[in-house]
Amino acid sequence: MIHNPPRHNRSANQAGHVVGSPAKADSRMSWQRLGRFLAVVVLVGFSLNEIWEMVQMPAYVETAGRSWSSTLGLCTRAAVGDVGIILGICGVGTLAAADLGWGMRDRWNIYAAVAVMGLVVAVLVEHAALATGRWSYTERMPVVPVLDAGLWPLLQMTLLTPLTFWIAQRWAGRSTRKGTL
Repeated sequence: MIHNPPRHNRSANQAGHVVGSPAKADSRMSWQRLGRFLAVVVLVGFSLNEIWEMVQMPAYVETAGRSWSSTLGLCTRAAVGDVGIILGICGVGTLAAADLGWGMRDRWNIYAAVAVMGLVVAVLVEHAALATGRWSYTERMPVVPVLDAGLWPLLQMTLLTPLTFWIAQRWAGRSTRKGTL
């Protein structure tokens, strides 16, 4: 029987950590940067969606003709829900890529993925809300025939989700293309 002695990394200490490795410092910076990114996603996502929600209110029967101040609470709740959707999309992408920094990477395929996920979620939300009578459209809401849903909410999640990621990447620090956060 052949016995192979264990190999030792000359630059590793007894605990197995590489001596002089900036891994701990990089890890801390990564968590700080990830936290900053997510905080900016929440702030930017809320701001963009709050504005969009307020602008599209005349396209819904339940809010058409009402003052902006009377729809502010409803729009704010909707914008909070939109932020939850954006964070959910970020989580799905992170799990699918098995990479915490997935959303922080400045790559076209990430923007495309979040846009497609935003569209899919918007279609599902619109279908559920229309089916349960939660809201209905006025003549000001163009309906996309193939998807049988309002154009404005579909564009909202398809455009604002990647825009939120893009802005958050820039505000949270330089975007990462490859490697660690």
